[in-house]
Amino acid sequence: MKRLLALGLAALALGGCKSRSLSPWVAPRVTGRVLAADTGQPLADVKVINRGQTENFNRTTPPKGGQLLTATPAARTDREGRFVLASERVLTPFGGSGWFSLQLLFERSGYERLLTNYSRLNLRTNSWKNEPVLNAGDILLRPAAK
Repeated sequence: MKRLLALGLAALALGGCKSRSLSPWVAPRVTGRVLAADTGQPLADVKVINRGQTENFNRTTPPKGGQLLTATPAARTDREGRFVLASERVLTPFGGSGWFSLQLLFERSGYERLLTNYSRLNLRTNSWKNEPVLNAGDILLRPAAK
């Protein structure tokens, strides 16, 4: 009887402990808006790439199939210039350290490419499901020199 009571108490104690997730966030959900620097008008169809996630392989060799399959697809801005990059998680038994920084690349024909960095320090909020959300704000693209 004492053994059963001890096992029951141990199960209650372990059940009440908070465990870490086996799938930490490796990239936050990123939102923002892209505008033309000269006119302030929203730019549609701007390609937004999370370079930290998609181009972390060695450029001297072609990417392997698995790297291409796990690469984050680029986002495109809508008519109002808004974009959303989805957050990313990985499954790891050892917890992982999550994400600290990311590089965003903005490309559109007729405009200069823009590469910018964000870190965990720029993180504004977490969503209700504890997903990290980064609001990049307004991104200004300059027209390309002719």
